[in-house]
Amino acid sequence: MLGNIKRIWWQITGVLLFNFPFLERLTFAWLPVPVLNCYSCPLAQGSCPIGTIQHFFVIGAIPLFAVGFVSIFGIIAGRFYCSHLCPFGFLQDLLGRISGRKVRIPRFLDYGKYVVLILFVIILPPIIKEPFFCTLCPAGSLEAGIPIVTKAWYESRFIEAGMFSGMGGILDMIGWWFWFKTGILALVITVAVVIKRPFCRMACPLGALFGLFNRISLFIHPPKVKSAIEKPRYSLKTCPVHITHPGKVDSSSCIKCKECYPLPKKNT
Repeated sequence: MLGNIKRIWWQITGVLLFNFPFLERLTFAWLPVPVLNCYSCPLAQGSCPIGTIQHFFVIGAIPLFAVGFVSIFGIIAGRFYCSHLCPFGFLQDLLGRISGRKVRIPRFLDYGKYVVLILFVIILPPIIKEPFFCTLCPAGSLEAGIPIVTKAWYESRFIEAGMFSGMGGILDMIGWWFWFKTGILALVITVAVVIKRPFCRMACPLGALFGLFNRISLFIHPPKVKSAIEKPRYSLKTCPVHITHPGKVDSSSCIKCKECYPLPKKNT
């Protein structure tokens, strides 16, 4: 339980660090952060690595800078950031506490995030000249789309027109696509109540990238063992991504939350 409390404080720190305007006088927009954090969010500090990668593909350039940052983050800690710092992952954890009964999904759906990475982040942006994943990202809808539209609506409704500029234009641009991506966010929120971290497990392209580094990252959990005989058994009942087999601990699906722990050895 103590480890769980520590992780919650890590997550609160992540929310404040990446989405709090206390650094507004400094410019960190160029710096990719190790979480999904929409650059359009009014409070965002740093840039989303997935958005940055798509931007370079759209303009026909190789995203060496963003990929380099992702690789460094991945080598250091793998998917540790997913469980400890990602604001959208924190939201899914909170939603998961609403219901104690959880639905298990087939393991092959874990590969969905790689499909999203390849199709929506790598293939489509240079073809359609748009950062396609960003136009669908539920984290972006929550952090940027809905707050911006809500602010525009409030100011157009309660403040005289002469006291703001451009907000009416924002409202005029709202179309079916906005409601479509808002529906995706609503679906993720609903599903997260009964399925542990559904977006992280099935659709997050950044999690897919960090997962490639999980086995080789400097932050390895659990500690490596010398042989199968010495391999400990682990309690996985509280795993936030519903890993059920000890062999999957520290795999590409694992988010290194450290909530699994070795069980005491049985007396022989």
